[in-house]
This record gives sequence, C-alpha cells and structure tokens, in this order.
Amino acid sequence: MYARLCDIEILSSYIKEVSVGDMLTVQALVTNPLDWQHFYEKLSTIKQGDRTDFTVVTAEGDRLVGTGDIVEVDKWSNRGQYGFKIKIDVKKQKSLTDRRIRGPGKIKPAEKSPAAPALEVPQVAPLAATIITPQDIAAFREMLKGSVTMDMA
Repeated sequence: MYARLCDIEILSSYIKEVSVGDMLTVQALVTNPLDWQHFYEKLSTIKQGDRTDFTVVTAEGDRLVGTGDIVEVDKWSNRGQYGFKIKIDVKKQKSLTDRRIRGPGKIKPAEKSPAAPALEVPQVAPLAATIITPQDIAAFREMLKGSVTMDMA
C-alpha cells in the first residue's frame, strides 16, 4: 500500500487503514519519533477545507488518483506511538479499474506523414452464422480417420 496526499508520502509500513469511497480516509501509525517529527511538520500546514491531489495504491494493487477537499486532520500520541488520520471528500477520481471506453468521436485519427509509407489493411468480411450439419461431421470424421486423435476416443 502507498498513499500520497497533501504533499505527504505515506509508505505501507506506516499505513494502518485506508478506506475509499465518496470519502477517502488514510490512517497511519508512526513509532519512530524522528519520523513523527517529519510528519508533524507537514501535517501542521494542512488546513481543513484545503484542496489536495492524492494518489493511493491499495493492498490489492489498485491505483486511485484524484482531487478532493480536506475534511479532517487528526493527530495523536500515545505512549511513544504517534498517529494521524486524514479524511478527504473526493471530488474527482480516476481509477485504473474503471477505465472508460472511448467512442469513435473521441479518438483523434492518426495523421499521415509524407515520409511514412501507407500500410494497407486488408478488409475482412463480417462473420456469418455457420450451421454445422451431420454431413459436415461425417466428412470431418472421414478426414480424421487414421490420425492419432481418432485413437484417443
């Protein structure tokens, strides 16, 4: 897992929880005080309502990229462990799992350059429905007689 939001990179060793939906929530736990100092400085500059870009890679490998508004930033410390939670109201997102199919009107045709030779694309006739008759099966069996495949039955 990986998360990058509000100019903070959070590696999988820190991430304890990620939930994605209309609201993106990333919760992290930091045990090293030097690492906490780094995170604390970055978290102190974040204000509620700020707009931020984010990138999240889930444990399953799905990548989510988008923008949103910060709803909540919570920091805490407890017996030498430090943590924080950031909630973002997702406005725009793009995921690699929900790719959109482009119609013919949205794709720009490739421009022909005078130096490149034109490639001929053979025209293929549309496939018609084929009906297999008992005579076709008999002819196929006759063709296969004496081959190895007929001995396997």
